[in-house]
Amino acid sequence: MIFLSLVVVLAIVYWLGSASFIQFDGWYKWLVNRLQGIPGLSSAPAVPLALALLIPLAVLVILFLLVYQTAGIQWLFFLYVPVLLYSLGRGNLLADVQEYIALSTRGDSVAAAQLLDRLRGHDVIPGDVDVSDWRGLHTEALRVFAYRGFERMFAVLFWFFIAGPFGALIYRLSVLYRDFSPAGSDAAALSNKWLWLLELPAVRLMGVTWAFVGNFETCPLRKNLLDLQNSSDYVLNECLRGALGAHTESLAAAMAEMKPEEKAEKQEEMEEETQDIIEDLTGDVITTHSEPAYSFALVKSSVPLYTRSLLFWVWAIAFATLIV
Repeated sequence: MIFLSLVVVLAIVYWLGSASFIQFDGWYKWLVNRLQGIPGLSSAPAVPLALALLIPLAVLVILFLLVYQTAGIQWLFFLYVPVLLYSLGRGNLLADVQEYIALSTRGDSVAAAQLLDRLRGHDVIPGDVDVSDWRGLHTEALRVFAYRGFERMFAVLFWFFIAGPFGALIYRLSVLYRDFSPAGSDAAALSNKWLWLLELPAVRLMGVTWAFVGNFETCPLRKNLLDLQNSSDYVLNECLRGALGAHTESLAAAMAEMKPEEKAEKQEEMEEETQDIIEDLTGDVITTHSEPAYSFALVKSSVPLYTRSLLFWVWAIAFATLIV
């Protein structure tokens, strides 16, 4: 049931580009606003958060039991698919990346920065960039796309595989609760902490997956798998950059202790490995080693790496389904 639902949902998203036709969030925004507006609960932000997650979950459990008792287990497929479609992230990552690439190609840094600000969201991915600095824009774009790709697809599929439609729905509602909470409020801060816990195992699995389908040697797994201090977007960015053979903070710290000749040799080796990875993923050849061109190539390579990661787990789940 899990695998069949996953295949059907991925086929629908591939055909339509997104699941926006079923993703209506007005009802949940109304529920969140009503719960957060209850007098006396402002000092206990955990209560509205818990109720906002448990009320829709209870409705889903009731529907699950009704379908199971009246129609049989095979009809649960028609519950799994719409719930998973609704639980997927809002927007289309591929379209966002393509829009950013188009803006970068024609040199519209203001529009590119505005796109990143929209994708960053409030209280989600902190940061700011100088619109005149293309290297900074590309670096920020890779960080934003790393988290948004994870949040929109991989985290949802992770919890769907772990806990079925209940896990997928809880994750999406948690993200929406954060988005619907006032920026800088106690509710937003608490939802960020709750989401960090939900994303903790999925972020590490995402990093391991990138290492397998990308550059395993330069992906800082040992440091980031045990990193319980930094945010999800930081860990994902480090893992994605490492999987693409690019510089990471872990690598920079290690290279700082090297002798000048060793550092130069390592730098040259990494540039060659990164070029091989980028050429393998996109077919592009970096003709200049300028920082903006290098960073832009990393952004273009991120989507093929996501595709490989998704295919990797589709095949893994299919194999596990056949074995079990």
